[in-house]
Amino acid sequence: MDYLNETYEQYHYALRLGKQNVRQRRRQGLPVHPAVLDDIVNIYDCSIERLGEIDVPADLIIGTKTGARTLSFSYNFMPLLKDKSEFAAKWRDVCAYHLSDSGIAEAPTAYEYLGKFYIIEGNKRVSVLKSYGAVFITLDVQRLLPPKVQKMKIEAYYKFLDYHKLSKVYSIQFSRPEYYPRFQKALGFETDHEWTRRERIEIVGFFGRLRSHLDKYRITANPSNCLLALMEIYGYEELLQMSDAKLDKAIKDNKVRLDHGHGPYRIMCVADETDLGLYSGYARTELSGIDFIISAGDLSSEYLEFLVTIANKPLFYIHGNHDGRYDTKPPEGCICIDDDLYIHDGIRILGLGGSYRYSQDTYQYTEVQMERRIRKLRRKIRKAGGVDIVVTHAPIKGYGDMEDYAHQGFACFEKLLNELHPKFWLYGHVHLRYDYRLKRIIEYKETQIINCNTKYEIKY
Repeated sequence: MDYLNETYEQYHYALRLGKQNVRQRRRQGLPVHPAVLDDIVNIYDCSIERLGEIDVPADLIIGTKTGARTLSFSYNFMPLLKDKSEFAAKWRDVCAYHLSDSGIAEAPTAYEYLGKFYIIEGNKRVSVLKSYGAVFITLDVQRLLPPKVQKMKIEAYYKFLDYHKLSKVYSIQFSRPEYYPRFQKALGFETDHEWTRRERIEIVGFFGRLRSHLDKYRITANPSNCLLALMEIYGYEELLQMSDAKLDKAIKDNKVRLDHGHGPYRIMCVADETDLGLYSGYARTELSGIDFIISAGDLSSEYLEFLVTIANKPLFYIHGNHDGRYDTKPPEGCICIDDDLYIHDGIRILGLGGSYRYSQDTYQYTEVQMERRIRKLRRKIRKAGGVDIVVTHAPIKGYGDMEDYAHQGFACFEKLLNELHPKFWLYGHVHLRYDYRLKRIIEYKETQIINCNTKYEIKY
């Protein structure tokens, strides 16, 4: 059968796709040609594991081994040379093989490095198959194993290799190593559970559906991270059952968080009393893996400076009722969020320090004064579209406070709680040792109200 006309038409179609891809990526300031493996890693620094022929998600084929033919292709492997070029003629020959009864008989060869694929030989075969919308392409693969070093990308990759033995799935890859066991858990699987074919089809199918919705809202973060974040918010089974409209709403409701592509953060919350475990030689171990620190007040500048130095992560603080000393010696390297709405990596944190007025000391307020402070923040709250975490020194009246005048909570906080519905309301001031009946955590609708006395770690 003569496929000449179709091969010309297909080349023109692929050429248009290639030029569109180049224009789009230029506007975004992104590379317009496939990546070159030789520019990324010296393969002689890696050990090589032969995988043989495997079906590879087409979107994970992102580059070539050398730069020799890179300029002939757009980033998505569509051709860029004129249809009268020798390259175009050879491309059409490959296209004719693809259309024939035998098809493309020989699989392109490739290296796999850090979960992505770089073609050694067979660029035109990949280009033709991609132009026809191939979702998976069979490649003859050699895996490059980099030296094990303490870098997030390398650690995540080796964790991926363990996960791949169980899942046999390449398309879902996370940016952080700890996300893989969390993903298994979110799926309801044991740590060592090997996925069945049916489970694999279901999960990968939903992931493909989710990606199309993420693209609709122009969320460019790692889609696998977004999948995990939504699973931990809604649960896997509920996500599977969502209609397109409900899935859109779930993405819109969590867009700020998904935009940053981060799964739950580990946040160390401190207040009121120095923790000897943190303020010691064990601090580095205790703070390992923490993404940032929040202080709910009444801690010395020296202690906060120590924590931010050892953790080497941001520390956000408000004033406690005993923190007048911050006026002359604020904690260096830390960020004050008192009377402010601070956004860190998409997490909206509202800070309101101080306690109920029981003396003439600084950072004590009447109910009216606290209401006035809240009113001044309303414009920022509306502009941010809400709040994820509220940090106060004093508790909410009726939720973790005490009967004595000094440790009562603010009634206006309850009104704010019902307006904002934050994920967490963090406070201090009331030491848990004051009364054994005091609770660390109080669940209120969608909010966890948490007494951060001494220290407490949360995940968001």
